[in-house]
Amino acid sequence: MGGHGGEPPKIPDYRIYKVENCPQLMKTQRMLAQHGLKDPWLRNEVWRYPPSSQNPFNAIKAVYLRKFKLGVALAALTILGEITYHHFYPEEHHHH
Repeated sequence: MGGHGGEPPKIPDYRIYKVENCPQLMKTQRMLAQHGLKDPWLRNEVWRYPPSSQNPFNAIKAVYLRKFKLGVALAALTILGEITYHHFYPEEHHHH
């Protein structure tokens, strides 16, 4: 209909997500087991946690610095816009 073409996004195989690879979810699984409960959908949350073998700096970089360049560029653009605005429309202070 739109003719946009291109490849559809590749959906990863569900079997690569294992609760056993995520210490945080293993803790949750143990806590549920203490109460005699089991969450069959816990595997669906594995993607939210980076692999435990990952370097801590890489995890921080992936989460916090993902859009850092874009943020700095937008901040600079905002400052430039304010400076330009105040150049053409200066604030008039009337002190009596």
